[in-house]
Amino acid sequence: MPIITHEDELDLARLEDELVDKLEYHAKEQSKVIKAQKKLAERITDMNISRKALNRTMRDVFKQMQMLAREHRSNVKEEDVNLMEELIRQNDKYIEANDKYLNAMKDLAVRKDYLVEKKMEFAEALEEVAEKREVVIKKALDVEKAKNKMIEGDKLNRLDQELNDIQREFDRARDILLKKIEQFLDVRKEINELWLKLEQSTTELS
Repeated sequence: MPIITHEDELDLARLEDELVDKLEYHAKEQSKVIKAQKKLAERITDMNISRKALNRTMRDVFKQMQMLAREHRSNVKEEDVNLMEELIRQNDKYIEANDKYLNAMKDLAVRKDYLVEKKMEFAEALEEVAEKREVVIKKALDVEKAKNKMIEGDKLNRLDQELNDIQREFDRARDILLKKIEQFLDVRKEINELWLKLEQSTTELS
């Protein structure tokens, strides 16, 4: 098993910085998708409004056809009336389904906005950890060098105290990071459930 050195932990800090960049970039791309989903929701809303208007006119046509179908001399047959009634019934069904889909989509978009927020908090906390990790490792190296040089006790004690203070700061930053990751995972779990809800709402959409 290879010997782990201070340089390995400094490499981790550098990789964490790289991960921060990737998290922030991904969050920006995710925001673009959310914006597009909101725009799609607006389009579906417009479509549903037009479908409702269509159905109102269809009902007017249906009533007129019903009336005329009673008259034997008219060109409206029972079959015509039944087909129009079926069209109205299906449209009602689609309107209801689209409303459910819209609600699910809006819920998802709102929560995804929150996920992006949590991802940015995660990235910010990770950046803090990476920064403090580098500081604590470099300070530990300074202490190690000082011990090797056999410097006087007071100065060494001071360096040890500084290292302890920096280590505590790192530990606090790490605790915050872990909390932010947990929050991020909790929101992601909620979003997975909302995706399932959205999927269920896509039945019989047209």
